[in-house]
Amino acid sequence: MKYNVALKIGDRLVGGGQPCFVIAEAGVAHFGSLDIARSLVDVAAEAGADAVKFQVFKTERLVSSAAPEWIERLRPKELPFSSFEELKRYAEKAGILFMATAHEEYSADFLDELGVPAFKVGSGEVSNEPFLRHLAAKGKPLLISTGLHDDAAIRAVLEVCGDAGCRDIALLHCVTAYPTPYGEANLRAIPVMQERYGVPVGYSDHTVGFEIPLAAVALGATIVEKHICLDKSITGSQDCKVACDRADLRAFLAQVRHVEVALGSGEKVVSESARRSIEWARKSLVARHRLSAGHRLTINDVVMKRPGTGIRPDEVEGAIGRELARAVEADEVIKWEHLKSDVAP
Repeated sequence: MKYNVALKIGDRLVGGGQPCFVIAEAGVAHFGSLDIARSLVDVAAEAGADAVKFQVFKTERLVSSAAPEWIERLRPKELPFSSFEELKRYAEKAGILFMATAHEEYSADFLDELGVPAFKVGSGEVSNEPFLRHLAAKGKPLLISTGLHDDAAIRAVLEVCGDAGCRDIALLHCVTAYPTPYGEANLRAIPVMQERYGVPVGYSDHTVGFEIPLAAVALGATIVEKHICLDKSITGSQDCKVACDRADLRAFLAQVRHVEVALGSGEKVVSESARRSIEWARKSLVARHRLSAGHRLTINDVVMKRPGTGIRPDEVEGAIGRELARAVEADEVIKWEHLKSDVAP
């Protein structure tokens, strides 16, 4: 089945050689406070992220009463749907796309009505075929994290979503561990997944710091998702352990763009700035001792020294055996005009 190699999220093309789409994952780092959630939008927008993303859920619809400890853990981090309506307006005024992850149909329908530009699918829902079909039928791009799944499961989710009519799919390599040990990040999966599945592939990060997602960009990640928070020292939050705060996110976004620029075209050429270094970095033929006019140059008459303003070492065969048009002093750079010849090679 064929999928689109680039997809549109809001006014941004993602994949197909476009700049990396950076999602600032606010998640539930608002801890149930709309004011904190607004501040997280500010952090993402001021840093230059492409989108800010939250988690939208109704606790009782998400978690069974058989797991009361999880209900107790999640309910304080729940915001009412009306808060997300406000946050979307707030994000639009700040000039940043609003996105959110839904984990069940009721929340997904709300987000669809709210007008989110794409649906993010968490790793836990990749095997949830009814939910995936529900999302895929809505006609919006799907960004699917793959943190708990292998190749067979990924092929299955692509088939499910494709059969439901969705061709705009991006996969996010992910390790669902907070924090992810560096040795388990397995970033080489990114180019492998791009080749194997034929869709844009990004990276959802759960490591401490941001050098790992920067490496993901260097390996070709088309999307990077990084958690954000206001205070990394907050206890009782697995997300804050792996998040960027305001200063971190600003530095991270700047370095993402530096990495993208540094990747270049892949064609091996001498850059303009490097050309300015040719004279001091390369060498020329230099007289080993004083040479008289009319002397026929031999290999024993020259050494190779900087600067590169004279006859290059790789041109030595064309210079040896020629007569000098004038005397050359010891340690003087030898140039073509110092040799008797109508045409320099």
